[in-house]
Amino acid sequence: MDKLLKYLSFQGRASRQRFWYTTLALVGVYVGLVVVMVVARIVSPILSLPFLIAILPMIVASFANSARRLHDRNKSAWWLLLFQGLPLLLSTFGAMARLGAPGDAGVTAVSGLLSLISLPISIWALVELGFLRGTSGPNKYGDDPLRPVSEVFA
Repeated sequence: MDKLLKYLSFQGRASRQRFWYTTLALVGVYVGLVVVMVVARIVSPILSLPFLIAILPMIVASFANSARRLHDRNKSAWWLLLFQGLPLLLSTFGAMARLGAPGDAGVTAVSGLLSLISLPISIWALVELGFLRGTSGPNKYGDDPLRPVSEVFA
């Protein structure tokens, strides 16, 4: 159980490999839950509620995974507000605009512009979290996950 709770922790660092494995596992479980939730909703809408609740810890685990990866890059988890919060906010505003005035060319243009603004931020986040090497050696967030500290017996 402790190993499972580790994935909800915002403390420590995560190497690129651990970040990608955790991300892929979370996406796989999420897709599985969504499929089961859709099937359960067909049977009875109330049956989908437990699956909806099960997705919440996965969202926390996703944020925690990204935070640990940022820590490996020697960056604060507050960067998540820019990397994940801003694109989500821009997409939400764009979707709200489209729903408020469907078929309006001006609204469609503004919605497209908001999506276009969020694209470079999302690409930057992908590069920062998924492809750039972490800080070598220990940093203020912990020891290097690629070079475990060897214990010396005296």
